[in-house]
Amino acid sequence: MELEQINDYLSKLKGPADVENISVEKSDVTGSLLIKFNGDIGTKDDGEIELEFYGVDSMCLSFRLLAPVKLEQSNELAASVLDSNYLENELNFYQLTDDVGAKWWIYAEGFKARLLPVYYG
Repeated sequence: MELEQINDYLSKLKGPADVENISVEKSDVTGSLLIKFNGDIGTKDDGEIELEFYGVDSMCLSFRLLAPVKLEQSNELAASVLDSNYLENELNFYQLTDDVGAKWWIYAEGFKARLLPVYYG
């Protein structure tokens, strides 16, 4: 799923986004991060999407975000946030902006998005 598609979906969600899992891979000192975005996207359905960041090197993130959230990949921002000793060519700088304008970031290899089945209640 492209970043533009993800942002279009995330912009419609109203509700909490929670960090579901953080795991650390000690062999290469990286990890993964799973964030689940919950919320209503319209008439009868509760839309949900999971973003899993892999190859996570560092992050500054709250355990709960307030949706809607915007996700941006901005590798040029990494140099202004991280010391040059921590910069890696194969990593990407992702910035999340929540509904109150708080900015959070994740420095990782990449991410995968999963749309979860819609629940009709």
